[in-house]
Amino acid sequence: AETARKKRSLAMPTNKPILIVGAGPVGLAAAHRLRWHGCGVRIIDPQAGPTALSKALVVWQRTLETLDSSLPHERFQQHKDAQILQGAIVQTAQETIGKIVLNQPGSPIPTGLLLPQSATEATLIERLREQGVEVERKTSLGDFRNAADGITCQIHSEAEGDSEAHFLWMIGADGAHSRVRHGLHLDFPGASIERRWILGDFEIDQDFDPQFIQACLSRDGIVALFPAGRRRWRIIVDGGTPGPESSSGPPTETEIQNLLDTRTSTGWTIRESFWLSEFFINERIVDNYRHGRILLAGDAAHVHSPAGGQGMNTGIQDAVNLAWKLALVTRGEAHPRLLDSYHEERHPIGARVVENSSRMIHLAMLRSPVLQRIRTLLLRHLLRTGWVAPRLRPFLSETDIHYRRTSLAQGTKGVAGLQPGDRLPNLPEAGKPIYEKLRHPGATLLIAGPKKEDWSSRLGGSELARAIVPMEIQPQGLLARTLGIQSGQAVLVRPDTYIGTFARKSGDLRPWIEMMGG
Repeated sequence: AETARKKRSLAMPTNKPILIVGAGPVGLAAAHRLRWHGCGVRIIDPQAGPTALSKALVVWQRTLETLDSSLPHERFQQHKDAQILQGAIVQTAQETIGKIVLNQPGSPIPTGLLLPQSATEATLIERLREQGVEVERKTSLGDFRNAADGITCQIHSEAEGDSEAHFLWMIGADGAHSRVRHGLHLDFPGASIERRWILGDFEIDQDFDPQFIQACLSRDGIVALFPAGRRRWRIIVDGGTPGPESSSGPPTETEIQNLLDTRTSTGWTIRESFWLSEFFINERIVDNYRHGRILLAGDAAHVHSPAGGQGMNTGIQDAVNLAWKLALVTRGEAHPRLLDSYHEERHPIGARVVENSSRMIHLAMLRSPVLQRIRTLLLRHLLRTGWVAPRLRPFLSETDIHYRRTSLAQGTKGVAGLQPGDRLPNLPEAGKPIYEKLRHPGATLLIAGPKKEDWSSRLGGSELARAIVPMEIQPQGLLARTLGIQSGQAVLVRPDTYIGTFARKSGDLRPWIEMMGG
């Protein structure tokens, strides 16, 4: 009891809301998950409303999975603009090289969902409203002081003017030009790619398969084509290295049409333009995601090329990882040092995304004719052999992300290849995918039934903490066999559906719980 009181004192439980700066997909996901875990939130954004643009166009499987307990994946799939991503078609300006099939028929959650960012945000906003939370629009963060006892913020609202507010925790989810990151005076180390990229959203005259991305590798640079809902396509083009005579500024419809004609074999004709712009790629990541009581997520912490469509997805998964830990700390159920595991687990993932997207974009930017021919020959061979899809699928969908060998993955290991820190496979259990049975806040203890002892425990170790939900699974079922547990044994599943630890007896849970609450 004395130990538990000491933990609660260190954690300083409070009912004060957590401030979330930025109401893009990452901030919305953070607010939603914190509410799901029982925390008060206040979310502010300087914009008058959510984006109306398509922006990030793919919601990958792991993002859908990590949100599924509180926002079932069906709600995203049922949106009128949603399409299941079947794969990608790779072309040159003269021919089709091959097709990469990414989706797996029969999978309970698709490998990827083609959905404009505007629709992703709308789905999150609708869910937040159901939870009683409204985004405070035209409201921005001014100066703030980050102290040991909390953050004092100057907040400006167009409707209500200036005010001062105190929060124990603040999340910076305010994008690449983050006011929070700048206010912390943090370096944003990395590099910029001196290459102009042009993009836009268009309606095309011709019929097309809206479930396949297309990549056209031409001598003069790549043209990437993404279905963007309702006969729209997002077109992204390598505009080359800027020079004294190179074009700059927003492209024209005529320019894009000329690039379609000369760099692709689609034969497409633009019917209407909705949005045209240009951008330059930065590859950067902060050194630490946590700074006292302020935590960074999404583009505020890491930016990179759009290759692979990983940015929004990585940011949303940052938010899900952070939310359950911050909720435990805020409610006084775990020690604040639990939040160090947020940086420990997510920073390597952000660094991986920056590195891999850089490799992909540089491969797409090859200018040497010899290297371009080698690239085409190699791709043609690999696509014919079927080598690409099985390796690309887990990487793009982010189902290969794990937290092995981190501080929350040091318990007893499994015997069937899976380890603490691995993603829980979404396998059938009693006729339903197991994730459908995990739609509750908190952690779950999957027990190969029948139970042989009392497994009752609490997440965080405090007697006031949320109970870990016990759930019996069939000892001879596919899930138990895949997890490598026998009758009477168990697997603890974290609220973000990663494996916490394997347990042969109830006492095996204690070291893992103490790492969070001790």
